[in-house]
Amino acid sequence: MPVPSIRYFTSVPWLARALIDLHPEYGLLMHLDQHTADVLTLVVSQENSCRFCYAAQRALLWAQGMSEARIQRVEQNLSRADLVPRTVAAIAFGRSQSRVGPAGAQEALQALRSAGFSDDEMKEIAFTVATTDFLNRAFSIPAIPSRPLEQMPEQMHMRLLRPLINRVLQRHRFRGRATPLERLPSYPYVRLVKAYAGSPIAPALGQTIEEMWASSHLTRRCKLLMLAVVARGLGCQVCAFEVGEALQREGLHEPTLTQVLTHLDAPDLDVLERLLVRFARDTIWFEPAALQRRARGLRDYLSGPQLLEAIGVASLANGLCRLGATVMGHS
Repeated sequence: MPVPSIRYFTSVPWLARALIDLHPEYGLLMHLDQHTADVLTLVVSQENSCRFCYAAQRALLWAQGMSEARIQRVEQNLSRADLVPRTVAAIAFGRSQSRVGPAGAQEALQALRSAGFSDDEMKEIAFTVATTDFLNRAFSIPAIPSRPLEQMPEQMHMRLLRPLINRVLQRHRFRGRATPLERLPSYPYVRLVKAYAGSPIAPALGQTIEEMWASSHLTRRCKLLMLAVVARGLGCQVCAFEVGEALQREGLHEPTLTQVLTHLDAPDLDVLERLLVRFARDTIWFEPAALQRRARGLRDYLSGPQLLEAIGVASLANGLCRLGATVMGHS
């Protein structure tokens, strides 16, 4: 079923594909139940104030047969103290990973373990939250219109089509199966991809990252600098180490990288790099309206595809760094 919003991203194919391929419900979850994943998506979208993703998740629940009143009850229940411990722990983790980042990951993971989640379930919870962080930024920063989704339950033709839409959605929401990695990747975040070896998440992540590196709208060095800034801002030592090594291979010496990470500037940076390392830093903790204005200001310096790729790289970096620090046990 076509996703109308994807048309905004087609000039950067890897990003358009990632917005679909990294959705957990499309065969990526082997252990976590989909209801918990749906709740996490709703919670994290609320946490990040992503109007589009929040509206999309509500529209999904509506298409599956929930009334507006029931959806509102679900939203209200997310703050109740008498939820079952597993749901409470999952929600707390989702908010912690998005709001606090790696600094709160270990405590939140311990709460998940105490609530009875297995290691495999916890890894899928972390992936679901990280993917939602990625999607929230990718849709929020360019201000993709959410009104069509919000109006869906009010439209007569959509009400008539709801049973058909639900059947289509259910047919495409399926459990994942063990999937071996065809080959070991050789790019930054290889340790993160390997951490999901055997899961369909690994090849999905691997393909997205490889296609991002191969895209030519921004240079590899520029992308790596953006990733390094996000890793530094979130305190993800695993990501910072791998990205730092890749930057050295691109010819950027350690003193220059240190200067960039400390001051978001260095004499060796070109104009686009100087703009985008600052932009990447702004995406770590953000208010949507302010970040949207910041992105609009870049249109005088970047082409449309360059700006979209910058949004995609910064958004993916936020998801990967939160995920890397959590899954690999570093803060």
